Amino acid sequence: MLMLILRRVVSRVAIAIPLLIAVTFGTFLLLYSVGDPAAALAGDTATPQQVAELRTQLGFDQPLLVQYGHWLGGFVTGDLGTSMQNKGSVSSLVGEHLPATLLLSITAMGIAVLVTLVIGSLVGIRPNGWLDKAMQGVTLLGVAIPNFLVGLGLILVFAIWIPMFPAGGYQPPSQAGLLGTMRFLVLPALALALSLMCLQTRTFRAALISEYGADYVRVARMKGVQPFQIFFRHVARNASAPLVTVIGLEVGVLITGALMVEVVFAVPGVGTLMIDSVRGQDFPVVMALVALFGAVVLAANLVADLVALWLNPATRTTR
Repeated sequence: MLMLILRRVVSRVAIAIPLLIAVTFGTFLLLYSVGDPAAALAGDTATPQQVAELRTQLGFDQPLLVQYGHWLGGFVTGDLGTSMQNKGSVSSLVGEHLPATLLLSITAMGIAVLVTLVIGSLVGIRPNGWLDKAMQGVTLLGVAIPNFLVGLGLILVFAIWIPMFPAGGYQPPSQAGLLGTMRFLVLPALALALSLMCLQTRTFRAALISEYGADYVRVARMKGVQPFQIFFRHVARNASAPLVTVIGLEVGVLITGALMVEVVFAVPGVGTLMIDSVRGQDFPVVMALVALFGAVVLAANLVADLVALWLNPATRTTR
């Protein structure tokens, strides 16, 4: 088992490194093909000579491969560069915005997983019932509606019509306490959790139905094993492996959804930072965030793969 885990980790890392390089290099080419960061930084009143001098000073006159090599070398050593807009360290800037996004993402994923386990278990035990049919309709609708539209609806209902939560903004736990901070994150977390929950619920339901049709369940029933023992000791664990895999894949959806949700609810997270940096052509910040998002997605898929390997022996192949 240990050797299988090690082989799985080595193979995933061997794939992840070239993928991360490809993603960051593609982003680098795209950024420098749509605008001149030196001209954006110099302003509209700068002369061509001033723009050229600034371009030379920042190293933008060098070949793109050389510039990317410098950025990659700094990224490997932990130096993400200096923000062109804020004139400060990119690492410090990302560190200031990251806690809000982490807390929002963890809350949203926690809500999605909790609801999935409860509803998915109910409909998986009794498929094709009224709850199952209602769930299938709701999940299809939930996947189709964009996160930002769900967020606007939540603001209208629970911040304007029924003023239970703030319509936007954010206060860190150091200022408002954890409960005070969660008041600001309830609505954006719900908006972000809806699409995650819908896909997870459908996956968990299908896995439960498949497991209940397996031979070992029939044998357990013939031996007189209680239904709750069958569910908790065998079915739920094996059916959780596909759910864990989907959760790992949904990290990318979680990141992209957070970009729009943070803007709608004015949460000062990395999503808001990314959009502001793209608008201001702050390329060092954009590159750092793309690398961060890519690394998080790849790491989440590796962890999900290992957890699924532990949960269900059927996934223990040599791939």
